Amino acid sequence: MTDAQQRAAAKNFAEVWSGQGYEKGDSQKFWLQLLEEVYGVEHPAQFIQFEEKVLLDNTSFIDGFIPDTRVLIEQKSLDKDLKKAIRQSDGSFLTPFQQAKRYITELPVSKHPRWVVTCNFSTFFVYDMERPSGEPEIIK
Repeated sequence: MTDAQQRAAAKNFAEVWSGQGYEKGDSQKFWLQLLEEVYGVEHPAQFIQFEEKVLLDNTSFIDGFIPDTRVLIEQKSLDKDLKKAIRQSDGSFLTPFQQAKRYITELPVSKHPRWVVTCNFSTFFVYDMERPSGEPEIIK
């Protein structure tokens, strides 16, 4: 895929998903389409893992994990602000990035991500875990 083709695919993808996105119902379809249509990943279902179990005080699930590129994804619905804390199942309030970091502490070191992506279907925050206190790159 050329750069021009990828830009066109990204524009089309953004238009298709504009104004929609429910975390529980659309996340997997969203990521599979993004990987295939924009990034050209063949057989994206073999590339990304969904709902990976993490044992905290209760059982939680990582929304998406891409082992080959060491990316952990924390997906939220369209109406969620990625900078604001959201009530968790244990009653605590965490931003999506804090939620992802909590998951990371319970993973084997060999599965620690290099990148954490938080997303609300319209905006992506990309965190480089080599600089865990740094600001994310924001993609809209």
